[in-house]
Amino acid sequence: MPLYKYLAEEAYARALIDKGEIFMRPLSYFRVFEDELIRGDPDDGKLCHAPEDGLVITKSTGEVVEMKGWRFRASVQADDIFVYCLSTELSNEIAAKFECPFCVEISEPVRLLGRISSHVRLRSRLDRHVYSHAIDYRDLAAAPGIDWALPERVAFMKPDGWAWQKEHRIVVGRKGAFAVENVDLALETGGGVPTPAAGVADPLVLHVGDLSKVTTLHRL
Repeated sequence: MPLYKYLAEEAYARALIDKGEIFMRPLSYFRVFEDELIRGDPDDGKLCHAPEDGLVITKSTGEVVEMKGWRFRASVQADDIFVYCLSTELSNEIAAKFECPFCVEISEPVRLLGRISSHVRLRSRLDRHVYSHAIDYRDLAAAPGIDWALPERVAFMKPDGWAWQKEHRIVVGRKGAFAVENVDLALETGGGVPTPAAGVADPLVLHVGDLSKVTTLHRL
């Protein structure tokens, strides 16, 4: 199944097609990106469990405590995990929302993933694992199970209100970023804890070579 990369300028599209320029942003970038919640998401890289009636906590003593108005969050280390955002759909509506009139169709995503994986393995500061799959859009009431402890799963979770994006991500991390339980945990009420606007990590830029044989440029 092909994947699609929406881009604001033709020069960016040509850089992807001709040079294989993969411009990956840290999750912290999307948390502070202000565009009326089109691409920017203050909860990106967070698993939120927010049942309508609040949380039910069972203490080690067996006592059950109802916490109305509270929610649980698990947040990855957002400066250490980088994402390349794609879509599974070629859509004029998505292009318009993103304000991106150019879209690169990648007909063989497995070849792109293979090249990214090869380049990542050459970088000593990066985790050798590269993850790639569609976003898991889930209801806020859904139980977190063990997913909260696995950063490589949390990085692919978003509330179902974002499902219009049809997003597929390629995810790369610094060494240790995907370690089990390498997440910040919180119980929140009210507006939650705002994300600081400063300290966003630099992007990760890979050049994986000419992709012209597996790409097509669309103007929308």
